Order: sequence, then C-alpha cells, then structure tokens
Amino acid sequence: MGYETSLQLVNVKIKNESMPVVTRAIKTGKCRGLGKIQYFFTVIGLDNFGFLRLLDNGSFSTPYGVNDEDGTAIALDGKWYDVEKFASWLKKHSEKGGRIILHSAEGDGLAWGWEFDGKCGMNYFHLDHVGKWR
Repeated sequence: MGYETSLQLVNVKIKNESMPVVTRAIKTGKCRGLGKIQYFFTVIGLDNFGFLRLLDNGSFSTPYGVNDEDGTAIALDGKWYDVEKFASWLKKHSEKGGRIILHSAEGDGLAWGWEFDGKCGMNYFHLDHVGKWR
C-alpha cells in the first residue's frame, strides 16, 4: 500500500565537499546504512553544475516527458516509500534552498515537501491557503 505521488527535485545543488559521497552513492546505487532508500539512487543524477536531476530509468512514469538529450525528467510519478528518509540523508549534502516536492496523483490536491537550509537542516512544508477568503 502506498500513496501515488509526483516527485520533483527543485534547485537541489550538492555542496562541493559532499560531491564524492553523493557521486559514489549514485554510481554504486548504495550508501551505507540507507538500505531502504537505495532505489532513489537509481533515479537521480548530477548535472555539470552539481544539481541533482531525476532520471527516467523506466520504473516510474514521467508526466511531463523526458529530455531526449540527457534522459532527465522534471517529475516522476510513483509510490515514493521512505522519501522523508531520503530527504534526511540529502539535507546533509544540499546547499541552501534545494527542495523535494511531492504532489498527490490521487486527486486530493495535496502537495508537500522539504526545503534544505544548507546547514544540515530541513523544513517540512505543505500547500496551504494564505490570507483571508475573498
């Protein structure tokens, strides 16, 4: 059982000092102590500027299509188990401002995610109304 969502990585730039760890995790598909989230490393890659990108590996659907040049996708739809654990790992390696965003694909309109502070912290957020009713 799981919740069908669309996953997006927005401006998730890896710190220079974390590049070896993140690159190794992506290349090997493994990271010590993170067995449950190893599948994330099969759908992410790094661009030339150090930003994480989603990759279409055929396991998830891509609602916006795939870039023919590099195989990247804006979003991937699926059941993202243990995504908060992945976010907790990523917060140690992300510069300030990077976000993981999840948007429900089940018709309830929910959207939520985490934003990284660049200091090994992250903040949970969700879509909510702002201001008074008009």
